[in-house]
Amino acid sequence: MREKVINLDSRKQEIMKNIPGFPISCYYSRFSQDTYDYIDWHWHVDFQFCLTVRGTVLWSTESCRDAVSEGKAIFINSQRTHMAKPLGKEAAFFCVNFSPDFICPVREESLYENSVLPVLQGPALNRKVIDCHTVHGAEILDILTEMARTFDAKEDGYQFDLMGNVFKIWKRMRTLLDGELTQQMDTVDIRFQNMLTYLQKHYAVEFSLDAVADYIGLSRSECCRYFKKQSGQTISDYLLQYRIHKSMNLLTGTDTGIAEVAQACGFSSQSYYTKRFRELTGMTPKQYRLRQG
Repeated sequence: MREKVINLDSRKQEIMKNIPGFPISCYYSRFSQDTYDYIDWHWHVDFQFCLTVRGTVLWSTESCRDAVSEGKAIFINSQRTHMAKPLGKEAAFFCVNFSPDFICPVREESLYENSVLPVLQGPALNRKVIDCHTVHGAEILDILTEMARTFDAKEDGYQFDLMGNVFKIWKRMRTLLDGELTQQMDTVDIRFQNMLTYLQKHYAVEFSLDAVADYIGLSRSECCRYFKKQSGQTISDYLLQYRIHKSMNLLTGTDTGIAEVAQACGFSSQSYYTKRFRELTGMTPKQYRLRQG
């Protein structure tokens, strides 16, 4: 699968593009089997609501996997690592992002302590799937659907309608989460983020489990176990996927020869690269380049 392009800083934290002059971001992400799209692991400061508008999207957060079908949505908490890919040939979702400070810019007040801080520091609250099985869940889905229509129409002053709906969503979201939040405070575990950063930085060189384990301060076996628990993949499977999608960018964006692409993306030989590429996509790198050209 080919990674959809998102803007990231040096630590793989997503840089959001807000509506000009307004503190929220709205956009669509569409996946197509023909382009092998997916969104790789990343994180961001913003809260995120994603409404599936076609097909089914598989969301992975730390230690969790959720298939979110059309008409359902998912909430991604601030600073929580996540990725997304389609289940099936095609899928699409409408996304709304906003900073915790947008909900409550003054942190010393009780509104922030009661409405925002428990979500930011809720133990293990990486994500919440939203469906119509509860009153507040159904209301959130209706509001997200209305926001998608408003965003599509872009009538005069539509930005104010979008912002107003963000507050409506958050009021219902806090009620929806009341049964899952406790007074215990927790901090985000950045070890998984550090592992991803290391792997993505060193993908083009020979993999060393000892180097990764030393970098994050775990034994070799615990390093493997931890990554599998967090991502649902082995380190080697993730690294192979990452190398393949990096090679796709070279195949479609440059005239670099196949052997040079393989070497640049960390493969030991062109034949091994071609074999693994075919296993993932059902075609050779040359066939993929011609198809995408």
